[in-house]
Amino acid sequence: MPGLDSCSISKIGPTPLRAQLAAVANPANPPPTITSCQLRPTSRRFGAIGLHSCRVPSGSLRGPLPEIDWRDRHSPRYPLSLHQRCGLATIPGREQRLATEVVLNPQIIEVLILLAAALLLFASEILSVDVIAISLLLYLTTRGILPIEDALEGFGHPAVIGVGALFIVSEGLLRTGALGFLSNHLQEWSRGSHRIMTALILIIVMIASAFLNNTPVVAMFIPVVLGVCLRSGMNPSAVLIPLSYAAILGGTCTLIGTSTNILVASIARESAGIELGMFEFTKMGAILAAVGLVYLLTVAPKLLPERQTITSLASLGGDRRHREYITEIEIRGGELIGKRFGDTILATAGKVRILQIIRGEEVIWPPLDDEMLDLGDALVISGTIEDLMEVQDQTGVASLSEIVSEARGTATQKEAQLAELLVLPSSPYVGQLLGSVELRRRFGLNVIGLQRHGMHMRSKISEHPLRIGDVLLIQGTPEGLDRIRGEEGLVLMSGVDDVVVRKGKAPLAILILIAIIGLLSTQIWPMATVALAGAVAMVVTGCISGTKIYEAVQWKVLVLIAGTLALGKAMETTQTAGWLADQVIHLQPYVGPYGLVVVTLIAAALLTEMISNAAVAAVLVPVALKIATQLELAMGREVSPIPFVMAVAFGASLSFLTPIGYQTNTLVYGAGGYRFSDFAKVGAPLVLIIWAIAGTLIPYFWPLYS
Repeated sequence: MPGLDSCSISKIGPTPLRAQLAAVANPANPPPTITSCQLRPTSRRFGAIGLHSCRVPSGSLRGPLPEIDWRDRHSPRYPLSLHQRCGLATIPGREQRLATEVVLNPQIIEVLILLAAALLLFASEILSVDVIAISLLLYLTTRGILPIEDALEGFGHPAVIGVGALFIVSEGLLRTGALGFLSNHLQEWSRGSHRIMTALILIIVMIASAFLNNTPVVAMFIPVVLGVCLRSGMNPSAVLIPLSYAAILGGTCTLIGTSTNILVASIARESAGIELGMFEFTKMGAILAAVGLVYLLTVAPKLLPERQTITSLASLGGDRRHREYITEIEIRGGELIGKRFGDTILATAGKVRILQIIRGEEVIWPPLDDEMLDLGDALVISGTIEDLMEVQDQTGVASLSEIVSEARGTATQKEAQLAELLVLPSSPYVGQLLGSVELRRRFGLNVIGLQRHGMHMRSKISEHPLRIGDVLLIQGTPEGLDRIRGEEGLVLMSGVDDVVVRKGKAPLAILILIAIIGLLSTQIWPMATVALAGAVAMVVTGCISGTKIYEAVQWKVLVLIAGTLALGKAMETTQTAGWLADQVIHLQPYVGPYGLVVVTLIAAALLTEMISNAAVAAVLVPVALKIATQLELAMGREVSPIPFVMAVAFGASLSFLTPIGYQTNTLVYGAGGYRFSDFAKVGAPLVLIIWAIAGTLIPYFWPLYS
């Protein structure tokens, strides 16, 4: 009996793929149908599978069949491996589905434990995200789960290259003042109306975030919003959470609006041949953005708390003798201890304002009348120099700074005041110990406090590594504060009247962005190629200098994406993604096939509240593709994976419940003086609305069945 030359797959009927022998002992006979088969992966190449121990009708060949590298000719948009699609085999008189459910094994358990550990580390922020990502790579390679070349593929992945290049494009646009003209005329256009001003800010940010990375857009607008609010009398806490949410919603509208969309599109293209164009996300994203805008302008103002920061409470106007300054005093003893604050001279004199009480790491905001003062309490107070001097002369009060009136002091004495610095994602100081930043030596500024996630740290603050969104309470002279205003990656939260820009290059930067959008729309070149070309054009035309491009790239984000891509690859090769997909498919009898899309959306949305949206996309897209495959086997008809991919994309991008799930939320957390619960209070109704709309419209825009 001659050997077997080849094996082919033919598609019979709407769904069942039947494995048939293409060459048999007697070519004149029709190829017999395989009635059962064990499927084993034989290669790391996608789609390569070996058939073993196949039973065929009596008199036909038995034995191992050759390896197949197969693509479904009937669905050219994505490749499908044999073990994914060969779900039905013929038995005389009827069809029976082969057992395709992934069996839980020790390697899958190991990868699941690794996944859980990674999620916990990301959520806890014990380690920097890039350190966690590199640790994932090391574990996967040392345990032999992935070979080193596969683990490192993520650093050259199109998504990593594209995201990095678009960071440069975004920075070039911001540095040339492409948005500066709009932001500098907000007060003029609003004509004194706070509602109109808020609407203009949100619309500008939403549109900008559709084409630029939303994190630098929010970072640029925070000082603008603070300045506008201080001049108009608005409370910044009424604008900053909506500012972040508007940027998130705007980013979902296009392929390049957020790194999540870029990553999802790249993985879907590489793993399943799905092409998602520049405006593929727009039909869904635009609806969500419009609904979100209405919510932020009508419902959110009723839910937003009135929070204060030191910056928002301080008056910045007036001449030097009547201008208010901020400092801290500490209760060291005397009659103040154990007294109700409202009964002390500090509250009754009316000459100074008490902005907050700091007790240990807890920050207590006004109203403060019923608070009992304890030994060691620090009070942040605001007033004129003379009034502050009078308070500090009281018994039992120790000053943390020397504020001396020029009228009283000598020519060598200087004024000192408190201000706040916000740490941006692009800051080179992120991850460095605060003491190593040397703000005192370089700018003459003393750091007397660090606020992180609503907690105030005053002891051993020099030993704390800086994180994105940290607010530093600094003390220094007006000259020192002016010098640090332009420091890269730090925002002096005193508000600005104008955005410092290079206006002459703005037209070139806008033309480059238009060219990028046009090329991505035509899909002539891959996204990474277009993004790289745009970044090079920004440098060549002088929109951004060659040295600034390295500061513009958020390297930690790129390392995070590369590391989580390796984890996603490990989930595929070990069939962990398939096992997770099986667990989701078990819900199908209860929620239906459309309900599985909603389950995928909610799973992505909940995960992104705890960990990076990029990590969620890298981990869940392989699972989403497996869910579509398994659902097809269960339903007996062809199922498109695109609705599940889109559910991951939108779910991973829409983080409204916590300040740590998205970088823009982290930035406004400290800048607005918010509490952790404020995000859930404002975001929970919006999340439910978004889930309902997206869960309904995703299967409508991207049908589940071809």
